[in-house]
Amino acid sequence: MTFCKGELCELRPLDPEDEMQVGTFTDYVNRGLTTQHLFTGSIPMRTKDYQQKWAAELKAGEILFGIWVDDRFIGTCGLHTHRDIYKSWEFRILIFDPEFIGKGIGAEATRLTVDYAFSRLNAHRVWLGVNEENKGAVKCYEKVGFKHEGTLRDEIFVFGHYVNALRMGILENEWREMYAR
Repeated sequence: MTFCKGELCELRPLDPEDEMQVGTFTDYVNRGLTTQHLFTGSIPMRTKDYQQKWAAELKAGEILFGIWVDDRFIGTCGLHTHRDIYKSWEFRILIFDPEFIGKGIGAEATRLTVDYAFSRLNAHRVWLGVNEENKGAVKCYEKVGFKHEGTLRDEIFVFGHYVNALRMGILENEWREMYAR
């Protein structure tokens, strides 16, 4: 079931009971082909572990999408860590299929998700954290309209060394100015 459709991809709700979705995600993440910049690292997990994780996130009110190109499940994105009093959401994305990295799909999925946050959830602010060494992701977020808000020094331990994390965010009025309808 399509939830949001762009020119390059569509977003569909993630379903922890959908064995194809969870199995594909587990397989790709455990291979580690595109997870070198994740904050949480990449630890081997079972399909059952991800089913439970997704179910718990959904129960907590988080918004989870699968990113689809044609009929191929290639990544996930969503809105997490909702702070109702501030009308703030954290954006996260992972394109786990390396064939689809660098083709504009991440930017489109980001735009669709952020637009949903502002247009449907009445968000005031959407923020994210990104590994400073992930230059492609930083460029993508800047292109979509996120602004640098700060640097957390040595925030993430990746492959034997610490790296900085960048905090980036976009406010609803900035979004409206960029994407005026």
